[in-house]
Amino acid sequence: MKLAILALEGCMHSAIAGIADIFALANHVMQQSGAKPRFTCQTLSLDGRNVRAGGGQIVTVDGATSKAGRFDAIVVPGNLVDHATAKRLQPQYDRAGAWLRQQHANGRLIGAFCSGVFLLAGAGLLDNRRATITWWLQGELRERHPTIDLAADAVVTVADRIVCAAGPMSWVDLLLRLIETVESKETARLSADYVVIDTAQRTQSIFMPVGYLLSEDPLLTKADLLVRRTGKSPMTVKRLAKALGLSERTLNRRFRELTNEPPQAFIMRRRVERARTLLETTAQPIKTIARAAGYEDESSFRKAFRKLTLMSPQAYRARRMERAA
Repeated sequence: MKLAILALEGCMHSAIAGIADIFALANHVMQQSGAKPRFTCQTLSLDGRNVRAGGGQIVTVDGATSKAGRFDAIVVPGNLVDHATAKRLQPQYDRAGAWLRQQHANGRLIGAFCSGVFLLAGAGLLDNRRATITWWLQGELRERHPTIDLAADAVVTVADRIVCAAGPMSWVDLLLRLIETVESKETARLSADYVVIDTAQRTQSIFMPVGYLLSEDPLLTKADLLVRRTGKSPMTVKRLAKALGLSERTLNRRFRELTNEPPQAFIMRRRVERARTLLETTAQPIKTIARAAGYEDESSFRKAFRKLTLMSPQAYRARRMERAA
């Protein structure tokens, strides 16, 4: 696997150094087992000059994007810049976006994590595609790019040779998914084992602090938290109203004011979103996913899933696997 890392001013240095370390260790493991090392990575900048990372470190690059050799995938790190700096750097982002569009059109895998996802979105690569980003940037991504099919719970998404990962340290998840796609699941698992990385499937919901959620919309964000953390007991409108300290009538009125839908529709959408994430990231049986999404009855789950996605859970999973291939 040949990987290119796109280093821009203000980027997070951790991914660049970390990917190089993981590749070096993976190559060492392969040599020890008698196999030929097959991981290489190069760091590129737009003009071939070294760049300053967001933490102040100087990132040494191997060359310019215009003179890069052949590679299988590209990683776009997140950045550590404020909005004023981001505005100043917009011409840089535009150039990078144009290059990424060309590379994707030429068949390359493109991956981004944390705020790096905004670069892909600004380049139009995420229009009408499934994507994720860290929980505290989701509101801004929705506002700026409403056509993106945002997977709020997902740590990693894969759609049409584009891989997105959530938080600042999710480059690890991103890298493993790229290795899995280019090489094999076994190679990705072996790499994870030797660097002692936890590859257990998880969602972002467990990381979202109540304080953040309540700072958005006091009712909807708390309701969202309650639905996602319902556990084995299915969430109902009655339970939700009680947990929010409201009557069912008041809850219904408030939800219609805020969402133009009744609370039951809100609950169903959150359940199906959870199911979509599990279908994309695990091999769990449909029955198990139905229960994890809060449905005791599998047929009710299938009906709700089809209503919102216009396809069965099996067809959705098959389609995602086909697009990721």
